[in-house]
Amino acid sequence: MKLTETFLPGSNVIATDYIAEKKNISAFFDYTYQDLTSYEDRYKELMERDHDRISLTAHLRTFNAKYNANARAMKNIERLTQSNAVTVVAGQQAGVLTGPLYTINKALSVIKLAEEKEKALGVPVVPIFWVAGEDHDYHEVNHIFTYDKNREKKDAVPQKQFTKQALSDIALDQDKLNDWTREVLQRFGETSFTKDLEKWLGDVTNKSNTFVDHFCFMMAELFSKHGLVLVDSGNAEFRELQVDAFKKMIDNNEEINEAVIKQGNHLEEQGYPIGVELDEHQANLFAQVKGERILLERSGSGFEGKTATATFTRDDLLNLAHDHPDELSNNVITRPIMQDAMFPVLAFVAGPGELAYWALLKPAFRIFDYKMPIIVPRLTFTFVERHVQKHLSDLSLSLEEVLQSGISSFKDNYVSDLDDVGIGSTFKDAKAKVEDIHRDLQDLTKLVDSGLERYAEKNGRFLQRQLDLLQNKLYSSIEYKHENDLAKFDEIGLALKPNGAPQERKWNAVYFLNWHGLDFVDRLMELDFTFNEKHKVVIL
Repeated sequence: MKLTETFLPGSNVIATDYIAEKKNISAFFDYTYQDLTSYEDRYKELMERDHDRISLTAHLRTFNAKYNANARAMKNIERLTQSNAVTVVAGQQAGVLTGPLYTINKALSVIKLAEEKEKALGVPVVPIFWVAGEDHDYHEVNHIFTYDKNREKKDAVPQKQFTKQALSDIALDQDKLNDWTREVLQRFGETSFTKDLEKWLGDVTNKSNTFVDHFCFMMAELFSKHGLVLVDSGNAEFRELQVDAFKKMIDNNEEINEAVIKQGNHLEEQGYPIGVELDEHQANLFAQVKGERILLERSGSGFEGKTATATFTRDDLLNLAHDHPDELSNNVITRPIMQDAMFPVLAFVAGPGELAYWALLKPAFRIFDYKMPIIVPRLTFTFVERHVQKHLSDLSLSLEEVLQSGISSFKDNYVSDLDDVGIGSTFKDAKAKVEDIHRDLQDLTKLVDSGLERYAEKNGRFLQRQLDLLQNKLYSSIEYKHENDLAKFDEIGLALKPNGAPQERKWNAVYFLNWHGLDFVDRLMELDFTFNEKHKVVIL
């Protein structure tokens, strides 16, 4: 592996301005992640707060041992019992086969940032991966993207889910997942690593009862040897630790929401979009109703389900938080606050979309007498395989330009240059002449029978379509003669910018494990990454 860096324009105006340290957006955060003194100030703040480290680490110990976490992760849990230890946190939904590549990028980022800050501060800094098992959007996590004949293909696990259950509670159909995984590996292509990979994934599936189990077994195998500690927000035992925080969220519910809405208005005044839906009635909490996860809204002095018949008084919710905290869960607004209540969070590693909603939260954190953690943009990656690098060289294409613009314009220019006999210009002239001639015919039609006017117009459009068909046939003939080069364009686009999207949003880590070995992540971890504004390009 070889690491290089390049600059890519931001995909989100809030993230772009935040990285550029523009004052308009910086005011919405408590710290500047580029400023080394921010970490010292945040650390001092955390040392003035109390965290129940004994209960927290007891839970983490049991939870991570369930997934056969490596001794290094278990040691990190023990280090978290120390009063001077802090954490760096990142989070993601429990996507099947770990979901999009950016899940792997987040885990790598949080580990590297923890290592960097431990050296700088001289105190234990533990990397935590917050698995969003409380989330109920099954259809966001039940698929990956593969490819078929150089075309992107959405591949979903053939297991139906009709209720809004938390992912931590959805039972896994092991047979269906095993069959689906084998089909996915077949589409990726057989290599010298496929048999071992298939066995490992089969073992993971066979010992998993839920999708969260499956995700955690994979993440623990890939990252616990590098010290990553997992926590599941949907875990019932973990919710037992959240009782006091839930109660405070219920007691201060209206104040939290008003603070967020007010901050959203300030964002809009500065010209920034609001990344989440805000409503004056939203409670920013979910409750479990008849086995389903239902978003709550305030109604009068109480609460009701937004999409299901369920009503709660404030005392009902407080009692639920005390007696059955596993039946309550957070939304995107209250989850960061809960993370800060549970962990001494030095920094949160965020993607561009996450940065957008964090910009809403500063006044909500104040209600809990907290400052926001330092928000650090995660590392972004593109992995470039050797055959893709060769295709770029063969076609004299710049990797940086393809990463910035995609492949379509380069392919179109290539096809245009192949037209050395003037197909485009000849047909352009022909269509103009046909249009002029047909205009005379339409005028004649009006004189003879105005009732045929629409028919004449339709006839003109038909003639133009026929010319288009012939032009496309001629282009196809040329393209056929150059199909090998054109296929290279398609392979480059699919590998680096599938459908114009960043690679990390479409491809899955299992593809790279299949082609580059089960130690793919371990070799990535050996690279020397720097937290800066540059995009990381890894030549495989």
